[in-house]
Amino acid sequence: MNITESLKIAIKCIKANLMRSLLTMLGIIIGITSVILIVGAGTGVRDYIVSLIEDMGSNAVMVSVDTYQATEEDYISLEDIENIKNKVAGVERCSPMMMGFGSGTVDKTATKVTVMMVGVNSDVQFAMTNNCEHGRFFNDEEYNASAPIAVMGVESAKTVYGYEDVTGETVTVNSSGRSLKVKICGVANFESLTNMIGGTSLFASSSDTEVIALFMPCTTLASVTGTGVQLENIFVIAEDGADYDVIGNATVNYLKSAHGNYEKGMYTAKNMATYIEIVDIVMKVLTLFIAGVGTISLIVGGIGVMNIMLVSVTERTREIGIRKSLGAKTGVITMQFLTESVILCFIGGLIGVVLGVAGAYGVCAIADFTPKISPWVIFLALLFSSGTGLFFGIYPARKAAKLSPIDALRSE
Repeated sequence: MNITESLKIAIKCIKANLMRSLLTMLGIIIGITSVILIVGAGTGVRDYIVSLIEDMGSNAVMVSVDTYQATEEDYISLEDIENIKNKVAGVERCSPMMMGFGSGTVDKTATKVTVMMVGVNSDVQFAMTNNCEHGRFFNDEEYNASAPIAVMGVESAKTVYGYEDVTGETVTVNSSGRSLKVKICGVANFESLTNMIGGTSLFASSSDTEVIALFMPCTTLASVTGTGVQLENIFVIAEDGADYDVIGNATVNYLKSAHGNYEKGMYTAKNMATYIEIVDIVMKVLTLFIAGVGTISLIVGGIGVMNIMLVSVTERTREIGIRKSLGAKTGVITMQFLTESVILCFIGGLIGVVLGVAGAYGVCAIADFTPKISPWVIFLALLFSSGTGLFFGIYPARKAAKLSPIDALRSE
């Protein structure tokens, strides 16, 4: 008997007991589905988070003030920004990061909006992976003059205008009894950055109007909100090849020296590149954990396969006796039952792969991610499920092959 005949007999036996076969496959299906779903969706989530960090500036260090214990003298000033750029070795650029909210009106459409304003200088554009999609970023002269100018987020532009290139349009911003007509000089894809530092999406949950994001000179933001320039966060952009941790520590030490608060632990530096490493570690641990759970499911499924194959051997004792009395060798009988076990697990693995891929795309569609499923993951899943059938099918197959033809023929 060749392998083709063994396959035909195996498939015929599975079809003859279809419901029993499907129930036997259940453990295999659950194990493979869970692994494919978690690996695919998890990798998609990992890539999404990494893209947020890269958009935010993987070559940047964010230095923050501990606002819970800070006094007015502890906050970072614009003078500190210039000194960090000029005095801290390895620093190429430095930008303030100031936030404010206000109401606004899109002048072209008279649409009422909530405005999330992010006050920065022109250096921040070098920390962002994506530059302006349309128009330009404001320059140093406009920053120094506190010009009423801003860069709008791509998603904000599409939300309130219906298209991306809204350069030259104006938005009237109102905050603390003040009003300012702000001209849009550029449109950039920085929604991921705003979500990470404060979040238009978070603020939108408590707002009845659309929320738009504007990047503007921090001095312009201060004039709109009527607050002084007291900075809680700054972006420090390192030179190429510089050690980000060293740059962060040097910046923190400068601020401690400039503000005379060595003992307070007032400032912390966060290397944006290290977040990618943290995300990788978390996703690897989660993937290994789920893979472990999936492996347990496969073992349980394999035990179920072994049990059903033993039942099949008992049911087909006379058939085995007839085959052996007609000259079927031990190896042929062994191959027949091993083939049936492997095919059973392979089909279960195939169903698990389909459900896992569909589940990954379904979960990611709800969360607006894109899953990433490597062909190697699918190949290994099918290989592992088939291996499970091979391992747990050996004992029943050997038991069938060792049956005495005379005893088998006597069986009822």
